[in-house]
Amino acid sequence: MATPTNLPAVSDPLTDFHKIGYNTYLYTPDSYTPNDPLILFFSWNAAAAKHIAKYTVGYRTQFPSARIVLVRNYTPDMLRSEPSIHKLQKHAREVVHEHVQSGGPVLVHHSSNGGANQVIEFARGWKAEYGEMLPMRVQIFDSGPAEGSWSKSHAAISASLPRSFVWRVFGSALVHLLLVSIFVFDKVTGTGNRLRTLCSQLNNPVLFKLVTPRVYLYSKADKMVDWEDVEAHADEAEAKGYKVQRVRFEKSPHVGHIMEDAEKYWNAIMGVWRSSS
Repeated sequence: MATPTNLPAVSDPLTDFHKIGYNTYLYTPDSYTPNDPLILFFSWNAAAAKHIAKYTVGYRTQFPSARIVLVRNYTPDMLRSEPSIHKLQKHAREVVHEHVQSGGPVLVHHSSNGGANQVIEFARGWKAEYGEMLPMRVQIFDSGPAEGSWSKSHAAISASLPRSFVWRVFGSALVHLLLVSIFVFDKVTGTGNRLRTLCSQLNNPVLFKLVTPRVYLYSKADKMVDWEDVEAHADEAEAKGYKVQRVRFEKSPHVGHIMEDAEKYWNAIMGVWRSSS
């Protein structure tokens, strides 16, 4: 399979995807059969279509006959109740379930804490609806997870804000206010630290099978997710019995490792895919 070292410019991002539900999009090539892979891609918080397309174009190069289910997310989705988000993910679950029932393999890729939150809820919803754990041949951790300091959480949310003058002036204060509100709510309700819980659930063998190999893709230059947090999570996963591969980049920004070294990026994903067959 080809490894795109120079990604093509995407003039009309996601044009071949059609919307099947809330923030949920499906791409099905003419050559797709139920025995081909299905890529379940959870994007990062407020990711623009032109940036998501760098990954969907790459997956279409690697797996020309694969279906791709794209689930996007925004800051409010991190705050939704479990029943609410499970309802919104229903259409994605149905497509993946149909594929699995036909015998096809699934590659799951989630980006940053936003995508990680989505995959946790997807796994919970899957188990609740179908009575089994989400079947994955490979799980890709891109730029996360991390418990996140206040400053890094602020940076991550701020990156999703509009670029207008008003938001540039008042956006930072509003993000701080949001973080304070979440902190107070979690304290009052006894919910606990959301990101700490997120990290814990990703290493929960009741939700994610120990036999599923996982690849952590992360960077020392990431200003939104600490690379030490990612490595600590990988260490914990390995100690619990997960099959772990760590791929560290040196200069790439948050969810931008594909731009530092696309060959290294795709070789890591395709290497674990082939070895897991």
